[in-house]
Amino acid sequence: MNIDTLTSIFNVCLLTGFAVPILSLLTGVFGSIFDVDFDLDTDHDFDGLVPFNLMSTCFALIVFGSLGRLSVRYMMNTLFTVVIIALLVLVSFVAYVVLYKYVIVKLKRNNPLAITSADIVGSVGKLTLRVTQDSDGVVSVLDSTGAAISYRARVCDFYKLDDTGRIDQGTEVVITGVDTVANIYYVHPLYE
Repeated sequence: MNIDTLTSIFNVCLLTGFAVPILSLLTGVFGSIFDVDFDLDTDHDFDGLVPFNLMSTCFALIVFGSLGRLSVRYMMNTLFTVVIIALLVLVSFVAYVVLYKYVIVKLKRNNPLAITSADIVGSVGKLTLRVTQDSDGVVSVLDSTGAAISYRARVCDFYKLDDTGRIDQGTEVVITGVDTVANIYYVHPLYE
């Protein structure tokens, strides 16, 4: 195998590694514009010794192609060529496994769902703006990712305000109900 053939193989690997994710992105964008569900990514990983994942495979192709392009000048004879290609395959395989185990698997495990009104009722939040009998305040609740989401808050019907007539900012409150039409959450202090 001559150097030009190897360079062509490395170029094809490199271009394929970049082209597949770009095509997947473009078909996803155009699919959403035309309201069609079409992409090049697999929705299922095939289990085995090393599960198959298309994006990890593309990354391994990019590693193989780019390192191959860099190492072509050292492929002076057949022995060096075989050793270098074996090392390239090994490095690409390690890159595949590392990306899959430490990025893809962790991203798939982190499946944050949007918090719903039903999920919020009964949860504890913190007032970021005080609530009085005459005016609404703001309550912040943490979602499954730890991000604070703020909602309009009003004192619930069964809670009697103290002499100050308010629940102060910074107070931890329990959300007891929700008016989904007005998007108002009813609260009372946690420790009373």
